[in-house]
Parts: sequence; C-alpha cells; structure tokens
Amino acid sequence: MIGASKRIISPACRVFVRGFTLMEVAVALLILSLVLASSLQVVGQYADERVLMRERFFANRVAWNRLLEKYEELEGWHSSGLLTTRQREGSEMQGGADWQWKLGVEEAMGQQLYRFEATVVKESQKRPSSVLAVFLIDEARHK
Repeated sequence: MIGASKRIISPACRVFVRGFTLMEVAVALLILSLVLASSLQVVGQYADERVLMRERFFANRVAWNRLLEKYEELEGWHSSGLLTTRQREGSEMQGGADWQWKLGVEEAMGQQLYRFEATVVKESQKRPSSVLAVFLIDEARHK
C-alpha cells in the first residue's frame, strides 16, 4: 500500500491488559447484592404502608359518616323517619370491605356537652382501624 505506514511495537513498549481478579468480581457482586436487597426491602415497606393507609382512609370515612349523621340528627336536619343513627353499632361497606362500627356516647363537662366516639374495625381484624371522637351539644336530652 502506498502511503501506509507499518507500526512496529517493540517488546519493551508492550502494554499488558489485565482483567478483574476473582476477588474483585466477588466484592463487586457482594456490594450489588446488598444494594438490591435493601432496595427490595424499601419497596416492600412502601407497599405495606400503602395498604395500611388505604385501610385507615376507609375506616376514617366510616367513622366520620357515623359522627356526621349524629351531628345532623342533633341539628335537626333529618326528619324523624329517616334517622338511622339511633343505632349504636352496625356495619358499612367501604372500599370493597365490610367495616363494623360502634358509636359510644358519654357525658363531657357541661350540662349539654357529650363526647361521641366512633370506633371502626375491619371485619377480619380485632384491633380498631379508626377511633374518632367529636364533642357535640345535645339540647334535646335536657328539655
């Protein structure tokens, strides 16, 4: 070939290209496995928390529904034939699950002040998923 030059590499200028040793590869795989295991644990915790938050959301909805119905009753917004809040316990379907609820009433400070507490338990659990309380004035009890 015209104009092509040949390169001659002298034995003193040879560069030895080395690969990784077995120990270096093992350490790199160990570090990678630790990072992947911890990230899988974080993703699992996130999924568990998401399920718990969803359940807590629906349980709080059930509790607020009961407390708001009691408030509406005390304010006289319902006709007497539509009242369902005279019940102290029952069940409600929310988010594809059955929720058992109980409405407790106890006297608070003052003559007409009462503490209404709604406790909500998922049907398959024993521990309450939500316990909400509100203080309301019940003028009808003292008339």
